[in-house]
Amino acid sequence: MEEIQEKETVLEPEDNSDNSKAKQKTEGQAEVKETTTEAPSELILGKFKSVDDLSKAYSELEKFQGVQSEELGALRHNSAMLQNITQAWDREIAVKNAEKELKEAVQKYNSPQYFQDPSFRAIYKEAFLALGKNLDVDRLVNLIEGYVSSRIFALEKAKSADSETQKVIDSISFSKNDSSSIAPPKKRLDEMTSREVDELLERLI
Repeated sequence: MEEIQEKETVLEPEDNSDNSKAKQKTEGQAEVKETTTEAPSELILGKFKSVDDLSKAYSELEKFQGVQSEELGALRHNSAMLQNITQAWDREIAVKNAEKELKEAVQKYNSPQYFQDPSFRAIYKEAFLALGKNLDVDRLVNLIEGYVSSRIFALEKAKSADSETQKVIDSISFSKNDSSSIAPPKKRLDEMTSREVDELLERLI
């Protein structure tokens, strides 16, 4: 009996230790629950833990946008300057090419005295302003020569026709100083007698 009592007394503290372990577990779980309830349940905008973090991020974003705006402005300024330089260079090249073409044309057509004529210089200027580098000086000169030749031919034909007409008129005109010329009748046919009509017909035939 005494041995059984001793065994029972030995077992009692084991029951107490189990209870203490269970208590420790429940206390640990409670502490975990307390710590989890203290943390925020949701992030601001799904990213920021606090309002201060959001404010700092917004300030950094404003600074970054300011830097980007300055860089973009500088880039646009440089691009505009480059475009102006390119346009000026293209204009200078076009002027040099025009001067070269003009010198070649003058050397070629100055000996026939084309460019010494103010009218031709005016025509060439208008054609160059209209066509620019696409102006074919040889074709322009050929067209002008063809037009001038056709006008001269037309004028000569007109003068020849006028001369022939004048010759015909002169050949059939009555001359007061020519004794062989026929003087026009002084009377109308209905006013003449039959004898006067016969005499007129004899002179005309």
